[in-house]
Amino acid sequence: MMPSIVETHVRERYHEYQHRTHRTASTAQELAAAEHVSGYRVAKAVVLKLDGALALAVVAATDRVDLTSLEEETGSRAQLVPEAEFSERFRPCAAGAEPPLAIFGAPIYVDANLLREPKILMPAGTHEDSLVVDTEEWMTCERVRPVANLGRHAYGQA
Repeated sequence: MMPSIVETHVRERYHEYQHRTHRTASTAQELAAAEHVSGYRVAKAVVLKLDGALALAVVAATDRVDLTSLEEETGSRAQLVPEAEFSERFRPCAAGAEPPLAIFGAPIYVDANLLREPKILMPAGTHEDSLVVDTEEWMTCERVRPVANLGRHAYGQA
């Protein structure tokens, strides 16, 4: 069941969205497979720190975050954060199922290539729930900042 904080947020801010349920998907690529969509349409949120403050970098499920591109865009030092350091911030969401939504108080950066998709699929706070939202509406509602080349193809991944 999608956490109520996530459901309330999208219901109050989005004109249209789809809530989907699916088999357990622990990774963004597993979410793509469970929903029968390309990994290029799945928004994978990666928690990191920019100069010590939590932020979200969003790339396609097929990609990895290029920290150098984010550092160049923001002028801040970027580093990945161990789950133990951020999981409380995203409660009641399950670890690894954090949706890239502004309700958690972290700025959101997205790979500009993901913006080519008219709609994106993202985790909805559990490993069994997801959301489909209009990409442009998501950008506006969540005050997302695009970053060129934030995502790099994760070679060797299926």
